[in-house]
Amino acid sequence: MQAVIPTGARHEVDVDDIFFSTTDARGVIEQSNGVFVRMSHYAHDQLVGAPHNLIRHPEMPGGAFKVMWDTLQAGKPFTAYVRNLAANGSEYCVYATITPLADGGYLSVRMRPNREDLFETALAIYQQTRAYEDGLLTDGYNRRQAAEAGASKLAQLLASGGIPTYDDLQNFALPAEVAAHEARSSGFPYRPAARGELRAILDDVHGAYQELDAWMAQQEKLTKLADSLKQVGQRLAGELDGTNVTAETIGVLSAAGTRYASLIQPLELWMQMQGIVSSSVKRLRATLTRLESNSIDTRFRVALARLHTTMMANFTAELIDGDEYSDYSLPAISTLTSALRQGIAQMDEQTAMHARLTADTAASIAQTMSIMSIPRELLMLWQQTAGQSVLPREVAAVVPAITERIDRAGDAVSELDRLAKQCRDIRRHDSTRLLSAVRRIGERANLLAG
Repeated sequence: MQAVIPTGARHEVDVDDIFFSTTDARGVIEQSNGVFVRMSHYAHDQLVGAPHNLIRHPEMPGGAFKVMWDTLQAGKPFTAYVRNLAANGSEYCVYATITPLADGGYLSVRMRPNREDLFETALAIYQQTRAYEDGLLTDGYNRRQAAEAGASKLAQLLASGGIPTYDDLQNFALPAEVAAHEARSSGFPYRPAARGELRAILDDVHGAYQELDAWMAQQEKLTKLADSLKQVGQRLAGELDGTNVTAETIGVLSAAGTRYASLIQPLELWMQMQGIVSSSVKRLRATLTRLESNSIDTRFRVALARLHTTMMANFTAELIDGDEYSDYSLPAISTLTSALRQGIAQMDEQTAMHARLTADTAASIAQTMSIMSIPRELLMLWQQTAGQSVLPREVAAVVPAITERIDRAGDAVSELDRLAKQCRDIRRHDSTRLLSAVRRIGERANLLAG
């Protein structure tokens, strides 16, 4: 097929134009829906059997696709803003998600970029990365080498913009894009006059969508809780670091005579317990970091399942409406169902892990509070005694700061205790009805495809 030359024209993807394609493990297109045919300006039989890079815009950096394949081959979904090139030379831009399938192939679902701020940032990074790669090609690099270097350059540009890794970008972008799409779209497609298996599938997809509503709402609460726990854990660690009492301070009090013995003893005990307290807080923060990471991953998975459910609904509506490509596309309904079932199973695993981490967090907080109770009482006793004593100037100078940090550490501990109670109240999301709806969709899809 002759290479397409970009014309500089652009055609827009409508908010409700969600489309998909599936490929084999090598990226050769196997299935698609009618919207993809319309957007790409290729005939259906030109797409099926062609490599998916048929629609790659030449100004996309090779490094972006290097990151894509590295992510997919690690068994993880990949998402990105992508400039595509249609058969007539015009450009159309999408937010694409690519999911590894159980059979070794891939499902790509695309929609209009709805977060213009993220989209413009991505385009600027792509432009810089592409220019960097072009320079390498001029210097004699081959395309594979330039793409590898481009992937590193892309990571550097993200980091300089405050985004540590590409995973961090897509973990934020996908839920944001799905939420923006849902706010702008005309809503879930209904076909009340339809009959038969397709109508039943659409009804079950709607039921699954509603169940994901509840799952997403719960996940938003869990994400906020994990974020609050991490912030309070960081604050507690900072306040405890600030109450460190040096041997020099104790030496000043000792040199002043036995009248400061009541101040020296609590400080000496505090110093002895610093290692135990610090270790406990360090373990707590590690648990909170794992909880936050799991919460972010689960939120990503829920958003992906929600997008796949929306794609399933739109595709079923296409089939009900008798899209001209329906006869070609019908078998894909089984593939979409399989991908949705696979995604929900992964969500269930993430949710189970979240429940375990939440229980570990509550236990870790209780342990930390128990360990901290004695040194905290010692510091409060020191604070009270210091306030009633005439202290050496060197010690008196640090008393207000230590007193303030003792109070703030106490506030942080109280806040952790409150959040721990929320952890203990969390119940794992029940996915029974969601799985039942997806099972029925699969059974009906197999009947239609068979």
